[in-house]
Amino acid sequence: MSQSISPDRDGLQVREEEFTLPQDSINLDRKTKRAVTICNLFINHHYGISDIVRLLDEDRRNVIQVLVQKGIVNDRRVRQTRPPDGMEHRKAVFARAGT
Repeated sequence: MSQSISPDRDGLQVREEEFTLPQDSINLDRKTKRAVTICNLFINHHYGISDIVRLLDEDRRNVIQVLVQKGIVNDRRVRQTRPPDGMEHRKAVFARAGT
C-alpha cells in the first residue's frame, strides 16, 4: 500500500491507491469480511460511498468509519498540525515607523 495522498473522492481524501485482499479471507470473522469488502469496492472497483451503502445495505457512517480505520482515507475530523507542503504560515512582524 502506498502512502501518497490522492485527490478527493466523495469528499474524502484518499490515502491508498490499491487494496490487497487477504489470502485467508474465508477464515475472517463477519465484521472483518465486511470491512475488507468495503475497502475492496472503494479502492479496487472505484465504487462511491453511496454505491457501497446501497449495494451492502450499510449505513453511510459505518462505511466511512471503516475506510478511516483501515487508513484508506484521511479522517477529516483530525486537524493538521502543520500546513500543507508548499505553504508557509509565518506571522509577519511589521515595525511601526517612528518607533
